Amino acid sequence: MNDQQPNGFRPTSGNDVDNTASYGKRLLAVAVDLFLFFLIFSFLLRFWDLIPAPNPDMQVMEAEMMKKLTDLSNTQRMVLAFWPMINFFVLHSFWLYQYGQTIGKKIMGIAIVTLDNRKPAFFPLITQRYFSQWLLGVVPMIGMMLRLADILLVFRSDKRCLHDLIAHTKVIDLNIKVAVAPNSFIA
Repeated sequence: MNDQQPNGFRPTSGNDVDNTASYGKRLLAVAVDLFLFFLIFSFLLRFWDLIPAPNPDMQVMEAEMMKKLTDLSNTQRMVLAFWPMINFFVLHSFWLYQYGQTIGKKIMGIAIVTLDNRKPAFFPLITQRYFSQWLLGVVPMIGMMLRLADILLVFRSDKRCLHDLIAHTKVIDLNIKVAVAPNSFIA
């Protein structure tokens, strides 16, 4: 049986070395991903002329923004409603499919892997790791608290958030070498 995986991933032969990504690298990766999200979102808002003119009276700006939002077409409203998911897939789907990384993770040299350091399959990764987060966030009344609990679980000893537990994944530092099986690619 061939143990090889595409794109430089290979299973470990043991847990000799903890290759879990540091909090700092994970936080910076999220910061890069959020920066890219808001950069593209600001272009969308400017393209649809949804940014109100500066005004010292916040109520005037709010009224102008509400007018612009009510003037949107149904298609534009749907795009705006689903923008976080659309943006996520536009930015990250290639990187997640190929390497198990978002752009921020790629820049920081970290990756999402299965518990045995293999690149996760794309569809389960999206449905279990990301879709679960999106669903938690929209639960009425407690969605934000669930998301916060999800994120705070990173401070457990294994540094795995709730979405990692659901997807059976972890985030590793690709610069930390681990013991590997012969004839396999390195993670």
